Amino acid sequence: MGMLASLALVLAATVQGGAGEEPSHLGAYLSTIEGLSRPTAVAFGPHTARPDALFIAIRGDGAQPPAVQIFGASAGREAAAAPLGEIGAGQLERPVGLAVCDQGDVYVTDELQRMLWRFPAGRDKPEAAAAPGALTLPAAVDVIREDGERLVLVADPGAGSAKLFRGSSLEPTAIGEGLLVRPLGACFIGRPDGRPQVAICDSATHQIQVFDLDGTHVTGFSQLGPHPSLLSGPSDVEFADGNIFVADRENHRVQAFATGADIGDLAYRFGVHAIRPGEGAGALHYPAALAVSGDARLLALAEPMDDRVQLFGRAPGAEPVEDPSRAAIGPPSAHFGPSLSGSGIYLATVSPESHQIQVHDLRGKEPAKISDVASFGTRFGMYRTPCATWLFAGGDSLLTVDEGNSRLTRSRLRVEPERPLNADPELAQHLDGLDLSAAAGGRPFWPGDVTVISPGTNREMICIADRATDTALILDHDLAVLGTLAGDEETGPMRGLASLSPATIGTASTVLAVDSGGHGGPGEPRGRVLEFGPSGDVLRTFGEGILIEPDGVTARENRIWVTDRATDRVEQFERRQGGAVEHVGGFGGRGLGPGQFHDPRGILAMDDGRLVVLDHGNHRGQIFDPDHLTLIAGFGSRLYIEPLKSAATWVPLQPKSDQTGAQGR
Repeated sequence: MGMLASLALVLAATVQGGAGEEPSHLGAYLSTIEGLSRPTAVAFGPHTARPDALFIAIRGDGAQPPAVQIFGASAGREAAAAPLGEIGAGQLERPVGLAVCDQGDVYVTDELQRMLWRFPAGRDKPEAAAAPGALTLPAAVDVIREDGERLVLVADPGAGSAKLFRGSSLEPTAIGEGLLVRPLGACFIGRPDGRPQVAICDSATHQIQVFDLDGTHVTGFSQLGPHPSLLSGPSDVEFADGNIFVADRENHRVQAFATGADIGDLAYRFGVHAIRPGEGAGALHYPAALAVSGDARLLALAEPMDDRVQLFGRAPGAEPVEDPSRAAIGPPSAHFGPSLSGSGIYLATVSPESHQIQVHDLRGKEPAKISDVASFGTRFGMYRTPCATWLFAGGDSLLTVDEGNSRLTRSRLRVEPERPLNADPELAQHLDGLDLSAAAGGRPFWPGDVTVISPGTNREMICIADRATDTALILDHDLAVLGTLAGDEETGPMRGLASLSPATIGTASTVLAVDSGGHGGPGEPRGRVLEFGPSGDVLRTFGEGILIEPDGVTARENRIWVTDRATDRVEQFERRQGGAVEHVGGFGGRGLGPGQFHDPRGILAMDDGRLVVLDHGNHRGQIFDPDHLTLIAGFGSRLYIEPLKSAATWVPLQPKSDQTGAQGR
């Protein structure tokens, strides 16, 4: 999120340009900064001091640690931005928000540390700009000066609100409690009378909400949809040119909405979906964050899935001219993930863009989608942002965790193995559900993965991850709360709970919990897996020094597989006698070929021996024979399945590093 050098300056630079100038708009492609390690946020330097400085927060990978990188950028020429330096390396762990104030101080939010940091101008050592515990799970940040006082605004999706810090105070006031669900982006907007307001994008409700600085709700606009003025998963907002610019993430575009008396009216939009893998030059692929320069002549878009930031400048005309060659192209194919589950003849996957659970029939070589479960909405039986799914043994019962509605839904599926393969829109019948926030005592609850274990006869336990607290809520078969899973004094708390999976030690059922944050030192791999016993105690941890940002986990007998988003790999572990877990290698790497991945997420060891990996960034799933390390099949988008066509492709199992000794405590 960029900053406003001053509200008066930005309000003066309207869409019409200066006096006597022809109308112009932002959105003409200029250039791309390539090779970034998952950029998560962007901000321009203050217009009066460093107008050519572009700050980019990167999430990092095995080669680059998380940091804020600084580039030189110009709106007046089509040239690659030049690197100028970086700050925060070795200090930041997962930066997600970025802003620069008029004096050059850099503000960064860190998701793992639950903190807002201020890097004073010209210094690399940060200072706390929020009190410990003031932020639940922060995202974007913006900063302005109003009546001589610095105001800092932080979107806090973990708390379902935004937080406003005034002056030097480390304690914020909350904005939007009770109305916002998952606010990812927040910015200050100017009014003709000079008094700023706040605009916040809510990725769960697909709306923009506007508030006064005292928290009074002013208005809201837009809703879910692909058509002009509608939004799908908005991820960031910025005010410039008299408009509210929105990173319309799942529609792969940017939309500019008017302010003033016509607030919420669509001014214009730009961007088209990148169809081919890696396509850029103005084609967009899940833009996550945006910033506009102080003179409103340059716009930067961060696309973490493609490791790039694209730069756009001004062009004549009140709005961009639509490319007719794209008019006939249908909507993009859905991604798979983050979650999947399989049992019997069914495989269930989450489709985040369509807000549905997809059920696939497994009786053929490749999974065949036969039903889309539910549709977008807030009523029972509808999903707003499904994020995880679980199929009970036999495939006749389905659990769905809905992040947007903070709800667990239980459904019955018809299982008819003799029925011919065919689509079945009425496959699922919804049975009951649970309000997860109410089950957690009314505190903020950000639902994540779900798993089920059976520690005893007829005693199923349902475990649901809570990203807001990095714990897992434990329910019985009747959806009554039994307790929580959390780290202990020896292992420390989890700091990035990503997924859950059942496992066994002999006849005992256990739970594997992926901690994507871990507790490594600065610059060290931080990911790990915790194994919990049925009583909730931590039995062991493993993966330290191997995993960087693990996401999915699955187990069968003595083998455990973990996906790593930072390295695009699947790591394999084996349980030795006595329970110790050893890293024995893995496979993968960035690419489109067999056994290569782009942001791998969910993973599942099927009962029949097959291993399914959701290759999220490549719009596909890959199915392996883990015993012989061969690719069996792929499913998903045709463009991304074609590179997998070579039959019986061998996938080498190789160590990620030399650190392959026994892991665990």
